Amino acid sequence: MTTPKTGSLSIAGQDESGPRSQFGNPRGWLGRLALMSMAWKNGRYNGAARDALDLQAGDTVLEIGCGPGVSLRKVARLIGPGGFVSGVDYSSAAVRMARHKLHWMIHRGRAQVLRASAETLPFETGQFDKAYAVNSFQFWPKPQEALVELARVLKPGGRLVIVQRSAGPDTTSDFAGAQGGWDRVERAVEAARQAGFTVVDVTQEPAGKLVAAIAIFETPACVVEG
Repeated sequence: MTTPKTGSLSIAGQDESGPRSQFGNPRGWLGRLALMSMAWKNGRYNGAARDALDLQAGDTVLEIGCGPGVSLRKVARLIGPGGFVSGVDYSSAAVRMARHKLHWMIHRGRAQVLRASAETLPFETGQFDKAYAVNSFQFWPKPQEALVELARVLKPGGRLVIVQRSAGPDTTSDFAGAQGGWDRVERAVEAARQAGFTVVDVTQEPAGKLVAAIAIFETPACVVEG
């Protein structure tokens, strides 16, 4: 396990007012309610992300925007005692809840949860086999910088999965911004390419009346020095 850099990392440009901000930066008792709601409503999307990650025993896995840690704990169980999970979130309330959810795994050295922003990750270069983010890309104030950071902390050939809630062809629902889901995925694809990722697949899976829009990326398998 890598020791985090000193101090918590804040996120720039975050709107701290209004109820919508509780989903981008949950805090206080309203934030705890928002986190529990997100954990319940994100179940299918998190499942799609775990499937796309192609998790293997012993993997090291990073979740960006881990919320209360529900999916992170499932990932830790899937990769087994030889694996390691790290979760980051810039909400202090989310970090506290996730640490409570994974407390015994943290105690056994199988997990860590840190307060950090996506564009300033407190990890060593090439530390993770895989990383994922579910319904959090829209809250990254600097997505290009965040994807450059993710490329840095992933190993050569590492996999990144970004999942967004999206409206399907047979629904006009804009629940939680679903109408903009595919637009966010397209922006993620463009930013990931610029950060050096290879696009493996862009697909979708049913998620009730909506769909999970899924983008799968990989870092180059090796670096060729010129």
